Amino acid sequence: MLESIPTLFSQAAAGDPAGMFERASDLITRGGPVMWPILFCSLMGVTVAFERLFAFWKYNTANLYFRKRTLALVEKIKDGRFEAALEESRKLDSPASRIISEALQNIDTGFCETLQAASQKELNKLKRGFSVLDTVITVAPMLGILGTVTGIIGTFNALNASTMGNPTAATAGIGEALITTATGLIVAIICIFPFNYLTSQLNLCATDLEQVMHKFEVAFNSGRINIQKPACDKRADAEDSVSSVSL
Repeated sequence: MLESIPTLFSQAAAGDPAGMFERASDLITRGGPVMWPILFCSLMGVTVAFERLFAFWKYNTANLYFRKRTLALVEKIKDGRFEAALEESRKLDSPASRIISEALQNIDTGFCETLQAASQKELNKLKRGFSVLDTVITVAPMLGILGTVTGIIGTFNALNASTMGNPTAATAGIGEALITTATGLIVAIICIFPFNYLTSQLNLCATDLEQVMHKFEVAFNSGRINIQKPACDKRADAEDSVSSVSL
């Protein structure tokens, strides 16, 4: 019964799609009705995994592409040019620019609070779909165990009906039990690798956002000080810096 699973993979590696789909259809049929929810879980898990991998690639690419412009944005905030920084951030399409854009719109009502809320919103966007993968990893083996139970029940029913006159009916139930268990474990194992990778990527993104938030907070505090400083103090600071350079 279980030789169908390795045969299925060997036919896929050999490039025999007709035989592969025929074997897969036969495997689902012999696995019983529990195979359909396991198949649904596998489709959901693979779809979410590829979609989240693309989302993280897009996120990292945007941060890398707009890194220099983000540094220029920090310099504008540090100089106290908040309106210019807001206009610049609206032109950029990166997580950091979206965070600072929302924060700059709430300078007087709570810059740091908005900065934290906006960064959490970006992390929630990246975290979307993680619960689906976690559910598939948990539910798929349990569905396999359920198929094991239903297969054994079918085996005992066949034994009672045939009174050992037809052993083939009994082996069909055992085959259903083993196929569903193996399939459920395979689905969970396949999904756990992208889930762990995505979790590590999420932690890296959270650390990166914390560093970006710290830079924005320091730049904002410096910008507020520069705005509140009188013009004579600014001129004196400029003269001091020039004299120190000449020395």
